[in-house]
Order: sequence, then structure tokens, then C-alpha cells
Amino acid sequence: MEDLRKKIFSELEGAIRIVFMGIGEEKLSDDGVGPYIITQLLDHSDSKFQFLNAGIDPMVRIDDIISFSPSHLVLLDTCTLDAEPGTVAVLKRDNISEYAPISTHTIPVHVVVDLIMEKLPNLHVFMIGIVPKSLKGFTELELFKHGELSIDELNENDNLPFFAINLTPVIKEVADRIIEIIKDLIS
Repeated sequence: MEDLRKKIFSELEGAIRIVFMGIGEEKLSDDGVGPYIITQLLDHSDSKFQFLNAGIDPMVRIDDIISFSPSHLVLLDTCTLDAEPGTVAVLKRDNISEYAPISTHTIPVHVVVDLIMEKLPNLHVFMIGIVPKSLKGFTELELFKHGELSIDELNENDNLPFFAINLTPVIKEVADRIIEIIKDLIS
């Protein structure tokens, strides 16, 4: 993970304002890793850092990103590298279309990035891609923070997933390490 930390910090060198955007379907096990990471960091949003959950539709967050006017956009999602589950890769903008899945997304991620870059041409974009262990859907779904948040609260906050995220243990461990790296970056 030290190599990952160095790569992330290197990609963010000179950053003025950073948007971290989690992408994925929380009902499909490890595909929810991007939204999981974002939900753990929401309290750290401020004038320099913004954390957005795009779920399966990153298009709906374009205006939020553009209005924040970041210097850097970091995408958090699963990727299709031919590697062991839990492998993490820092993918440059040019490689995102090759390794980012499109099956659970309404529009391919690289198309969304291109649309954002039409408005923010100097934006530096990269993806922290995580190789999933399972993309199996759940037959029994539980609301996110069941008993803590009402359905109205879940509906009103675009950054919260509607359903609980059930990552496999290996992916949860990797996600928690990425969260720690991002927290180090913030401080």
C-alpha cells in the first residue's frame, strides 16, 4: 500500500481543489466499493475537498463537479484488470476506458470525463481502480444505516447509497486502506 500512497500523492501534486467521486452499484457486492469509500469520507468535504457518490450514473454529478471547479478529479470504482481481487491500480485518464467497467453504469465513465473536461480543460483526472472479488447481487437488501436514517433522509442526500453496501472482506480491507490514505492526504 505504500506504493499506492506514493502514486496517489504524486498524481495529486500541486492540487488546489480535489473531487473524489465514487462510482458503482451498491447492490452488486464489490461494485459498491466507490460509494463505500465516499460514504466514509463525506464529513471531510470542505472548500478544498469534495466527496461525491455517483452511484451508477456519474452523469448526474457533472454539474456538482463543474461548480466546485476542481484542479483534480479522482474516480473510485472497480476495474477489469487481469489481477487478483483486491489489486489496486492508479489508472491515467487515457487508460480509464480500457479498464473501467460499463456494465453497471448508464454511460461509460470516460464519456462523462470528456464532458467534464469540455468545461474544465485543465482538469487532471485519474482513477483508483480496484479489482473486485464478487459482483454478485443480493437477494435480501437492507437500507443504508437501517434504523439510523429514514427513507426521506436517504432520498434527500445524493451522496448516500440507498441500500447497505456489502463488500467482500478482501475488498473492504483494501477500501479501508484507501480511506486512510485519503485521510492522510487531507491532513
